[in-house]
Amino acid sequence: MFSCPSCATKTPGSFCAKCGEKRAGTDDYSVRHYLRELAADFTSIDSKLVRSIWLLLSKPGFLSGEYFEGRRVRYIKPLQMFVFLNVVYYFSLSWFVATTFTTPLATQLHMNNYYPAYAKHQVELKLQHEGIRYEALEKKYDETTGVLSKTLMVVFIPIFAAVFYVLFFRKRKYLVEHVIVATHFWSFNLVLLGVILPIIVIAGSRALKLVHVSTSVFTSDAVSSAVLQFCIGVYLFLMLRRFYRASTWYCFLSASIIAWSFFHLVWLYRFCLLQVTLRAI
Repeated sequence: MFSCPSCATKTPGSFCAKCGEKRAGTDDYSVRHYLRELAADFTSIDSKLVRSIWLLLSKPGFLSGEYFEGRRVRYIKPLQMFVFLNVVYYFSLSWFVATTFTTPLATQLHMNNYYPAYAKHQVELKLQHEGIRYEALEKKYDETTGVLSKTLMVVFIPIFAAVFYVLFFRKRKYLVEHVIVATHFWSFNLVLLGVILPIIVIAGSRALKLVHVSTSVFTSDAVSSAVLQFCIGVYLFLMLRRFYRASTWYCFLSASIIAWSFFHLVWLYRFCLLQVTLRAI
């Protein structure tokens, strides 16, 4: 019998019957015990992560279904996976340059078909207020937006949760169910953008260079965007069918609409990023 140090419950055995706290002993002070626990924790996290990412890619919508069926112990939590893959995505930018989400100031001003006049006006106001040259502002902006974009990626989750809520309103699901689906969907997007597409582009470009063929097919923005939208459309169709159990034609239509509007929603994120970055510098 021991008194639990966490909840003060008296219980027999080595574990508290109320909160599960383990009874402390002399073994807890040994290096062997520390290494054994470290190995067990690492193996548990590693196996959960690998299993979760594999199912995320191979069975769209499966993890969301498992979550609400109450089978959660074997998988990493949705938001934890999103955060981990977000780190992987931004690490991949060090060897595969992409400005889809970082969006430097030049992109906001010169590759913007949504709010170019507004962006230019906001930048001019910032230049007047700070009393600095454009080059100095651009440098500060690009450095700051690169950091902020890592945090603001989470904005996509409520945006797509709202989209799923509207499209599948008749299914009478709780809002949090749409949030979990959106979290898993964006976790897939991070794998697609941060791992799969970079590998394809780099491997394909090197293969074409070996046979002295132009690599423009892999570096073209139009081609990359089309491939990205196609992958998103296919994944979404399978995900929506498995989780929402809607008709084939409705899931196909919904996936097509979302895939087509993907970059429009990205520009909504970029608008938010512009506002936050200009206020942060």
